[in-house]
Amino acid sequence: KANSAIVHAGYDAAEGSLKAKLNVRGNLMMEELSEKLDFPFKRNGSLVICLHKEDFSKLETLYERGRKNGVKGLQILYREQVKEMEPNITDEVYAALYAPSAGIVCPFAENAVVNGAEFRFDTEVQNIRKTSQGWEIETSKGVFLTKTVINAAGVYADRFHNMVGEKKLCITPRRGSYCLLDKSAGTHVNRTVFSLPGKYGKGILVTPTVHGNLLLGPTAEDIENKEGTNTSAQE
Repeated sequence: KANSAIVHAGYDAAEGSLKAKLNVRGNLMMEELSEKLDFPFKRNGSLVICLHKEDFSKLETLYERGRKNGVKGLQILYREQVKEMEPNITDEVYAALYAPSAGIVCPFAENAVVNGAEFRFDTEVQNIRKTSQGWEIETSKGVFLTKTVINAAGVYADRFHNMVGEKKLCITPRRGSYCLLDKSAGTHVNRTVFSLPGKYGKGILVTPTVHGNLLLGPTAEDIENKEGTNTSAQE
């Protein structure tokens, strides 16, 4: 539910970082994985929109970073090219970074169950310890031994990181709201459209979904409560 279901091209992550390597490698694996594991995937491409000439250097930075990360097919397009590709983009667009390898996917977990994943609900991880053969995970319902641990705990990822990492982290929860539009608006754009990243993140995106809807968002509001999924009157 807290996932925009986008397969990123790989131009965002720092050059040479593990995140960059895994992003690009994972992106290239998506067709094969979607066929083997039977989940919807579409390589629809993405555009990062630059509205002002004075911000063009930021777009060039993304292009160069993506090129060094090994992202294939990156192009910088100008207003006429962008409008030809996506007629509903604002006329104020100056340029855009086009990444044809970006895609959209179905983010829901039912597919993991079908392919053999086992879920342990209502099971709290209380401690994680490194062993000679892997990891020992102490939980409220017993101890589990495993070779690999993937920390995908969202706003609680700092808690599990701090159980094993020397450099401690603290995550400030940020609540975001998306608007999911009807399928009648699903073709307003064909590609995932990002605004140029700013100081606080990537900003608002507009993207089609593999189910034929259109997704807009998210908003961003720092909150104290990590369980704060409540909505507001404005939403």
